[in-house]
Amino acid sequence: MRIFTIIILLLLQSCLFSSKLTISGKGDIKLHEVEFADLQNWQKADFKKALQAFLHSCNRFAQMPQERLIGKQIGNILVGDFRDVCEIGQAVKNLDARMTRNFFENWFKPFLVSTRFGNSEGLFTGYYEAGLKGSLKKSEKYRYPVYKKPKDLESDPYLSRDEIESGALKNKNLEILYVDDPIELFFLHIQGSGRVELEDGSQVRLTYSGRNNQPYTAIGGYMVENGFISADYANAKSIKKWLNENPSQAHEVMNQNASYTFFEVANDEYVVGAQNVPLTPNHSLAVDDEVIPYGLPIWLESSIKNDQKTYDPYYSLLISQDTGTAIRGTVRGDVFFGYGPEAQEKASYMASKGKYYILLPVNIVDKLND
Repeated sequence: MRIFTIIILLLLQSCLFSSKLTISGKGDIKLHEVEFADLQNWQKADFKKALQAFLHSCNRFAQMPQERLIGKQIGNILVGDFRDVCEIGQAVKNLDARMTRNFFENWFKPFLVSTRFGNSEGLFTGYYEAGLKGSLKKSEKYRYPVYKKPKDLESDPYLSRDEIESGALKNKNLEILYVDDPIELFFLHIQGSGRVELEDGSQVRLTYSGRNNQPYTAIGGYMVENGFISADYANAKSIKKWLNENPSQAHEVMNQNASYTFFEVANDEYVVGAQNVPLTPNHSLAVDDEVIPYGLPIWLESSIKNDQKTYDPYYSLLISQDTGTAIRGTVRGDVFFGYGPEAQEKASYMASKGKYYILLPVNIVDKLND
């Protein structure tokens, strides 16, 4: 009976708000209510894929205490506040694209995200599931280890990247496998997950297990400052190209980033984000979880630089489901593009300015407006 009632309600037009709401968060965040008509290319979103991603977050919410507080900076938002909208999403997941779009437009309100001083522009990057070649046994070809998390990792700070790369963890039975390319391994550390193809053609999937408690430094800034690459073309692809062409300096440059990632073998068929849900290519976003809570739909307006050094617009409806060491700030995001050459290409080129809108369930808007 409840699901039937929800479907009937979804067919009705939602009530219009006569005035726009501004929500000043507890930290460096401010939300300005807008209309869906204000979102560029909103009508072209893949609403069904976005709903599938959203329902992954709903499944996670269902496993959590309903009184748990989330969204600490936005307001007093509880896990239980998502109950109704998640049930509605489940009820419409097999309906057509028009009804799926109606779900988002009828049961959410869009808010432009900005700092408390009104800056709504920030940096948006991309990440992917890395692909490497490797072996379970060390050899001359496969000699770069992928390490599992050490038992003494709690020490703060732990060994730096330079110390680990210099052999500080040798002979401690921490090697999961070995790969043939130190630069691809460096990017695996940045991406946080990947697949390693073994010599017999089988694959081992690796997932994030921990970090060494050392500060993360984006080496692109260091490379620009030292004239290795130009500032207007600083992205993962140009960085990787320079490292491969300058092997004598690559080790020193990569070690500017003291942060080091440890892995474990994944049993899942998909990449799992920090919310502990499967990530959906082009529809999952890593955010600063100290600012933006997990599980919220987000409309992103940004761009991706191409080979001609011009920008292609990028619009997508994503769900906040992951985070990362480098993802810090009120207006900051990292788009998960998935696995394969196309995903790597998009992620490598995306390092662009943009803005985003979070979609708050209408019951949460009412709650925050009380």
